[in-house]
Amino acid sequence: MNKQQHEKEDHEKLVTVFETGNEAVISVVKSVLDEAQIRYLAQGEGVQDLFGVGVLGTGFNPVTGPVVFKVMPEDEVYARELLKDIS
Repeated sequence: MNKQQHEKEDHEKLVTVFETGNEAVISVVKSVLDEAQIRYLAQGEGVQDLFGVGVLGTGFNPVTGPVVFKVMPEDEVYARELLKDIS
């Protein structure tokens, strides 16, 4: 198995631990996960305002949806515990 195939399989295993469209909360979540040395994928980040629609009071871009933070299954419980009080 080459590196690219291995990375694809890893991404297919990822589990969602947090969703938000709030830029300030996105920064906090990244900081918490980085500090805990938990590897994550912030799916949808960078496309929030790509369509120029903005967030329209919903907390996220209605075209792209919220930013979804995903981690490996073995980090799920710890990540959820760290992020439980962030809103």
